[in-house]
Amino acid sequence: MKCASGAARLAWWAAAAVLLTPAMATPHLGPRYAPCGNGTAAGAWRAAALQEAVRLDAAPPTNVTGMEGGMVLRVAAEEWVPHIAVVDLGGGNFNIRGPMANLLDALATALNFRYTLVRPPDGAWGIPTSEGDWNGMIGMVKRNEADLALGPFGLTFSRSRVVDFSSPILIDYYRILVRRPRSEPNPMGFLQPFSLNTKTQWPRFNSPSFFISRACRWHVWVGLGVGVGVVGSVLFLARWSAHHHEKGVDEGKTVLTQFMTQWWSAYGSLLSQPVVEVSWTRGSWRVAAGTWWVVALVVARSYSSGLTSLLAVRTVPVRYDYLRQVIADKQLHLVFEKATALVEHMSTVKQGIYKDLADTRLDNRAHFLGSSKLYDAAYDQVRDGPYALLVEDTTCRKVYSDDYTRYGRCDFYIGKESYWPLIFSLIGRKGSPLIPLISAKLEQMVAHDLYFKWLGDELPNATACLGAQTRVTVNEAYSLKGLWGVFALFAGGMLAASIVLLLEVASGVIDLPDGADSKH
Repeated sequence: MKCASGAARLAWWAAAAVLLTPAMATPHLGPRYAPCGNGTAAGAWRAAALQEAVRLDAAPPTNVTGMEGGMVLRVAAEEWVPHIAVVDLGGGNFNIRGPMANLLDALATALNFRYTLVRPPDGAWGIPTSEGDWNGMIGMVKRNEADLALGPFGLTFSRSRVVDFSSPILIDYYRILVRRPRSEPNPMGFLQPFSLNTKTQWPRFNSPSFFISRACRWHVWVGLGVGVGVVGSVLFLARWSAHHHEKGVDEGKTVLTQFMTQWWSAYGSLLSQPVVEVSWTRGSWRVAAGTWWVVALVVARSYSSGLTSLLAVRTVPVRYDYLRQVIADKQLHLVFEKATALVEHMSTVKQGIYKDLADTRLDNRAHFLGSSKLYDAAYDQVRDGPYALLVEDTTCRKVYSDDYTRYGRCDFYIGKESYWPLIFSLIGRKGSPLIPLISAKLEQMVAHDLYFKWLGDELPNATACLGAQTRVTVNEAYSLKGLWGVFALFAGGMLAASIVLLLEVASGVIDLPDGADSKH
């Protein structure tokens, strides 16, 4: 096997990050290379590498774990479930557990070294600072405050200029984690048969745009209103023409009263009400009325069957499958992990969707948390409020798994879109010969799916909620919570009728009951 240069490996990883799709990504993808030499020479080279990689004059370490004998490496680690969980031992000491802890122990055994654990003061992975340095664990490795950092770290060009990356451990993608929409009664559901669009992403009920968006099929309602007006006018003209040319002017009613009567007949047909006045002598009236009755029958039956279906089977709306939807909802708060490769890119990008994502900071919608706080944020903020967690797919599945394991429910939803792919690895000091040694062992572990076996143990129920239904059959009695919209419409109609009655009385159109006849 030939020696692979660092530049060649970096080019391969960068190309893989761009070209791989979620369907193609597998844990076996990665470069194959090994240090040159064999036999005794290889053993001597490894010993020399460890001697060079570790400062011999380092202070006596704390949090020491690993094999007896061998060199002591300073390993930076920070909590990122499910990869690493930090266990506080008190007195400033801590330990780690999880897949990356298992990986570190395996490397310590294979390469015969011990290690001491250190945590970054800011709890971050690392991005460039305004002073030209790096923060987080990358900064610690760069400043020779740590020999290794577990991470795992996403490979980027800017990071590769200050630290060395090992062979890949896994390839992961960012996803959108939000609260799974709940099936709740909709008090305005009686509008849905003519306004519901199954592909429309509805805003939440208490948003200002709720009532506007619910009438997204406005042309149906406008068409019905125009139809009633046009048909009422045609019926009035047909009947008025018949009386005017054959029976003379109907002196008992004004023109306005006759028009309103025909309009009311057209409106009543939609509600299966009888026709008030019929003019069978005019063919135009019969054609207009007959055609409208057919239309009214179809519309009324379609509305009735649609409303029955919607009341019996509720569709759980999914609003956040793609980044564009997340960015467009101004009421949704976004939670990011601080000092990551994505955050670094958002700070420098000039255009595109990531620029729009970065601009959410201007609206105070973007919140940046340390990796150790992301898991709790899923339960404290995303579960009960208008928040979205934008993190790696593995973290989303960890939340999925633990939520189902603890509560037996599926309270979270992962969006369909995968974005910002990264190859994740360990990091070491720039130019350190320790990284090729670690990479050779990592390739063997990855080739045998050892890391993914450990990772799978942390996600026992990761797939339990992936097929959660978006349609729920309702077996419950109707309540005021789901029907108050109808009663509100009724109350509004009664109020409008009372106002019109008062205006008619005030204008003299209707006299109070004192024996006088009502005026027409």
